[in-house]
Amino acid sequence: MKAALILATQLFEDHPALEDPDIDILFFVEAESALTRRPFHAHKLVFILSGLRHAAARAAEAGHRVAHLPVGEEWSFAAGLRRLIREHGVEGLAWMSATDRGVDERLRRICDDEGIATRVYPDALFLTPAEDLDGWFDAHPRAKMEDFYRWQRTRTGVLMDGEKPAGGAWNYDADNRHPLPKGGIPIPALPEPERDDITREVIGLVAERFADHPGDPDEFWLPVTAPGAREWLASFVADRLELFGRYEDAMDADEPFLFHAVISPFLNVGLLRVEEVLQAAVARRDEVPIASLEGFVRQVIGWREYMRGRYRAHPALIDANHFELTRPLEDWWYTGRQIPDDLPRPVRVVLERVHRFGYAHHIERLMVLGNWFLLQGYHPRAVFDWYSALFVDAYEWVMVPNVQGMSQYADGGGVATKPYVSGGAYLQKMGSWWRSDREARDSVFTSAYWAFLERHEARLAGNPRLTMPLAQMRRRRGG
Repeated sequence: MKAALILATQLFEDHPALEDPDIDILFFVEAESALTRRPFHAHKLVFILSGLRHAAARAAEAGHRVAHLPVGEEWSFAAGLRRLIREHGVEGLAWMSATDRGVDERLRRICDDEGIATRVYPDALFLTPAEDLDGWFDAHPRAKMEDFYRWQRTRTGVLMDGEKPAGGAWNYDADNRHPLPKGGIPIPALPEPERDDITREVIGLVAERFADHPGDPDEFWLPVTAPGAREWLASFVADRLELFGRYEDAMDADEPFLFHAVISPFLNVGLLRVEEVLQAAVARRDEVPIASLEGFVRQVIGWREYMRGRYRAHPALIDANHFELTRPLEDWWYTGRQIPDDLPRPVRVVLERVHRFGYAHHIERLMVLGNWFLLQGYHPRAVFDWYSALFVDAYEWVMVPNVQGMSQYADGGGVATKPYVSGGAYLQKMGSWWRSDREARDSVFTSAYWAFLERHEARLAGNPRLTMPLAQMRRRRGG
């Protein structure tokens, strides 16, 4: 008998195992040890478990033979898989190549121990084949995201007019930096997916078995199936894509989602394919501003796939610590309780919404949370662990380069050209967090910014993008 293992991060409706005539049975494994490896947000647990159970139920309804080990006994993932292999007399196991490093190797070791054959389908979470990605990074070891993005546009033909980029420019980032208008603007609501019996059961399970994890499972807010994810995507394209680009970097204390798509949870587990996301967005090319469409495409085929390439090309990145920072994260970052009264308002507000939703949009992750972590000297690996636990869309392949590289500059400039740090003036411009501009300039964010530049002056002095801020810092200290 030959089996295929369906991983919880690969819930494709058209998973190749479903069409493989050599496969006799499908394996689905829920392992409590994997779910408690970190204090994962309750919404991530609900999302993963409900998504996996829906995939198993859908496969069974389609006539496939299914073996499903639900949470219940304290087996490890490896022990659960070995149990299924032995119970069903499996002679060969197939699975889709996992994006996170080490998963394929562990599965091969299990199969070698059990004396069974293996077969691996290509990773389908991305647009770029792994071998093409690795070849590009081998040939361009110092290239930045913009170089990669142009290669992607040329290679795929997305938003191209022949050999030229649509609209005449590769990048409209300068048009993606507007704050919300002073008088306010209507923000379209996200869809509200209905909960079925499977999701309700999982919510109860998470509330009972994982009660000490952050977040309230009863407030779960995401769809868990491919049709639900496609409805979510359609809502974004119809209601928010038009203004996405203009307000991509905006923040608002009362609006957690603004015009963002919030599709990364679905892309990162295969409930949406990159191809269908691009098709849905590009179909509105003649109806939405090019700055919005290009800004969205840049995130999907540029940033997301570049981060995967960086992760594959730099396995040591996870342990990088360019500034030799040592501060551990306090418990309240994880619990959401007893948050210090003197925590700056932007950090407090975004932290509270992370605990509520397991989510914050990219500029809040980078310029509020990541900025504060770096200014305060937190150890980058501790920061990586926190993001990995608290966000519903977090997986090692994306969090390592995004946190260690872009957010915490722990690689010294491999991913980002400068540290993403700022004082209160930038945050006030993009989010009106303080009552006045002067209050923002006088805030602890601003004093922490200047202190960071002074503390790390020797490591930053050679960066041409920091020449002006470092000169200002020196004038402030009088030398």
